[in-house]
Amino acid sequence: MVGRAEMMTLDLFTVFLLAFACVPLSWAVPKEYVFDVVAIWTVLCLFALSPATAVWLILIAISLPYVLSSGAKAKGLVAAATITALVLGLIWSRFAPGWAWIGGAFFTLRAIHLVVEWWMGRHPAPKLRESLHYFLFLPVLAAGPINRLPHFQHQLRRRRWDPDKFMTGAERVLLGLVFLYIIASRVGTRLDPEVAQMVAGLGPFWRIWSASAVSWVELFFVFAGATHLALGIALMMGLKLEENFDRPWAARNLIEFWTRWHMSLTRWVQDYVFRPLTALTQQPIFALVAAMLVIGLWHEFSAYYVMWSFWQALGIVVSRLLVQREIGAKVPTRLMTVLGPLGVLAWLSAARPVIGLLLGDIS
Repeated sequence: MVGRAEMMTLDLFTVFLLAFACVPLSWAVPKEYVFDVVAIWTVLCLFALSPATAVWLILIAISLPYVLSSGAKAKGLVAAATITALVLGLIWSRFAPGWAWIGGAFFTLRAIHLVVEWWMGRHPAPKLRESLHYFLFLPVLAAGPINRLPHFQHQLRRRRWDPDKFMTGAERVLLGLVFLYIIASRVGTRLDPEVAQMVAGLGPFWRIWSASAVSWVELFFVFAGATHLALGIALMMGLKLEENFDRPWAARNLIEFWTRWHMSLTRWVQDYVFRPLTALTQQPIFALVAAMLVIGLWHEFSAYYVMWSFWQALGIVVSRLLVQREIGAKVPTRLMTVLGPLGVLAWLSAARPVIGLLLGDIS
């Protein structure tokens, strides 16, 4: 699932332990040089953990300001060429044998965000120092969120010592550790085998469906835990970055779910894929399928994720029809708060066995 394989390529604990060192650095260094030092620390850590990531990310951070600032006379061509190069780089990183990558999917979308905002005239080409600060910020590299440059710069300008903010950040770090290393671990080591034992007598379709449901729950605690760590560390540094989750398992339908789950990704896709394609084609269903394809292939370049994208798009269309026709409107609210999330989890987790049948992996 989402970035999980990429996130687990390297030990997340090591990445976040190194990222936590940014906290004392950020308050020990003179204010005007704080994020220069953080960028240098990020580069040193990346070269130690993944030299390929370090080289690629430095290349992006240095080249983008120059390419964009010098391409004002041919914005469309420059934007198209730059985005193509970024996407090809991401594809290459996914298939390069023996290379460990840290957050390639995340910093690629950050870079495309900059290119599109520049092309649309909503944001000027970043200066070199701004670009280095933005891309070389270790807390968000491994697991997001996909923070945006204007918000990041706004937080840098407003940054000041705030003990309440610092303690809130520390609490989020602790919560992230609990999510990631206690709850997610328990789900994977205890709940998974217990559920597998409960459905052992059923057919392969139902066993895979059950395992998929457990995987979604485990994924939430892994990814939400990593997000709490990233945002908590940033908050301890004086920066309040974009949230990534908003109680997704409280969603009563798939439309609500995808506005609550990995919000920085879904907002990115909404702004840079769904809305432009809807305006261009006047076909929102086509734009929806394209948006879900981007999300699916962002996770993994495979036939499975192409089909996964269509499955999730179908679920959103069905949810929209149910909402428009007020089907379920008479269900008591308290009952809907239980049935809705269960229905969402059932649809999400059904993707694996359904696609397995279509691909011939399940007999």
